[in-house]
Amino acid sequence: MYIKIKKTIDLISDLSFNIGSLMLGGIVIVFCTEIVMRYFFVSPTSWGPDTITYLFCASLMLTMPEVTKNNEHISISVILDFSSEKVGNYIQLILYAISFFIIIYTFHITFLELVRLFDTEIRTLGAFSIPKWWVFIFIPFSLLLTSCHFLLLFIKRAYNIKSNLRSV
Repeated sequence: MYIKIKKTIDLISDLSFNIGSLMLGGIVIVFCTEIVMRYFFVSPTSWGPDTITYLFCASLMLTMPEVTKNNEHISISVILDFSSEKVGNYIQLILYAISFFIIIYTFHITFLELVRLFDTEIRTLGAFSIPKWWVFIFIPFSLLLTSCHFLLLFIKRAYNIKSNLRSV
């Protein structure tokens, strides 16, 4: 059961990462188009800067779960580096649990905000105005997927600790 859930979450993260990477490519294309239109045709686009901003938010949030999945997120590991492997495993377990609860709580808050944005139909400011929830939807999605990865990391670490206790 754990393996199937992990594979499903990993597959969603991989797909999310690939879409986020494509959006990063979209930023480059829109930015280059804006430069050509502005400096060669003296006719800048009205939608370019706003589109880049929206794509950047989506790209950033869609790639975040992959970083967590690979356990490559930013961490200050001084305590872990100077502690024994056994103590380090327990500290890491606690950190994964804390991270999971903080991120799942943040997901809850952002999901409620997403529902509010959807219900009120608030739009973005700027020349290229779209409903805010179109951009905001990536934030709770990313946080939920990231919290799933922290939970999986917690389970894996707990299993490793349990296995080490049995072998002693």
